[in-house]
Amino acid sequence: MIPAVAAMLIGLWGITTPSFWRDESVSTLAAAMPIGDLWHLLDSIDRVHALYYLLLRPVAALSTGELAMRLPSVVATAAAAYGIAVLGRKLATPGAGLLAASLYVVLPMVSRYAQEVRSYAIVTAVAVLATWVLIEATRRSSRRWYLAYGACLVLLGWFHVYALLLVVAHVVTVLWGRASSSSLSSPSSRPDVVRFAGALAVAGAGIAPLALLAAGQRETQLSWLKPPKPSDLPWLGEQVAGNVWVALLLVALMVVGAFSGGRLTAVALPWALLPFVSMAISLVHPVYNPRYVLFAVPAMTLLAGAGLNALRPRALGWIGLVLVAALTVPTHLTIREPDTRPDNLRDMAATLLARQRPGDAVLYVDEHRRLFSAVYEDAYRNLRDLTYAPDRRTPRTAAQLTAALDGVERVWLVTGGRKHMNRAFVEDDERYLALMANRDFALRSTDDFGYSWIGLYIRKRR
Repeated sequence: MIPAVAAMLIGLWGITTPSFWRDESVSTLAAAMPIGDLWHLLDSIDRVHALYYLLLRPVAALSTGELAMRLPSVVATAAAAYGIAVLGRKLATPGAGLLAASLYVVLPMVSRYAQEVRSYAIVTAVAVLATWVLIEATRRSSRRWYLAYGACLVLLGWFHVYALLLVVAHVVTVLWGRASSSSLSSPSSRPDVVRFAGALAVAGAGIAPLALLAAGQRETQLSWLKPPKPSDLPWLGEQVAGNVWVALLLVALMVVGAFSGGRLTAVALPWALLPFVSMAISLVHPVYNPRYVLFAVPAMTLLAGAGLNALRPRALGWIGLVLVAALTVPTHLTIREPDTRPDNLRDMAATLLARQRPGDAVLYVDEHRRLFSAVYEDAYRNLRDLTYAPDRRTPRTAAQLTAALDGVERVWLVTGGRKHMNRAFVEDDERYLALMANRDFALRSTDDFGYSWIGLYIRKRR
């Protein structure tokens, strides 16, 4: 329980200081909107996140503040830490499990996504659960446990479909267990390949509806992803560990753990290599992003924990853990600063609220930008929305926008991109082009808040 408690405490440390950013804005507003509006939203984007949004709805009904909305991720991180300790104990020794879970807790990437209103921490906890259930299924050789494993995979896929790469690692683990004298859970148990295949079939049936529903949104969801570059490999290490020195130390410990971990190696090594599998796939079909492979970090810490546990005298293992924790402190401090997210939507809302006047209007570019921006709703509540027709579901055409500008003196543009690496919607948004082309309006000012920015258009005096 010690790593779980530590994960909770570290996750809660400074949790309300960083601003919500655009992805968190989507999660929060989607969870808080009327259920009919949510279904309408899922018709156009984010079907792959439907289960997560539904999970958040009871939380959003109580509060949409940073603490409440980020708390499920903190709890999931604590659950993952507990599960890692259990896996380490089952596959190696209690000491290895405790060191592995403690390493997991102090890694900056873990802390970063423990404070995120997205599903990544929950996905990681489910990945740990699925691995534990597979080990139990092998130990007990029980049909019910294999069915439970299949159910875990369904849950994993519905929370984040790309986390199903875990199945690749589990297939390797099962075949490894069948081919060697090193089984998954004890020397007397070996994986039942037939029941394992049956569990995968159950999982496939449960995930198929999501695959069908999400297939039509692939371009919308993934168009911003690019094939990985050689620099993405060290960047992943820095994302996970906080800096290059901790990354190198972690890799060295993983190598030691892989050679000394026994049954743990069969489970953790294929799992830990999944980021490289994702990168390889992304050379042809981009699906890789560091946060999408957070679910592989538990495997890295299992190997590194086994490496620490193998050091002699044993005190060296705990000294190594303290060293890692100390080296990550600067990164922990940085990720808890107010403006360290890709967008500072809190400051953007404060600026907008301070400078708006009665009668001002707002144009969101593209049509979904309100979801990505307006999580601090007080700043947007009194602005007349020009983006949508009165039914609030159909975006205005350029002609309709021009007509709607009659009587409007000031228009706030709320958008993102253009000068950033992601694909910019603003260049081909017909409403934005119509506003830029309108000779009655001139751009008075712009303010950047990370990826997101606002501009003020004012009607020219005759």
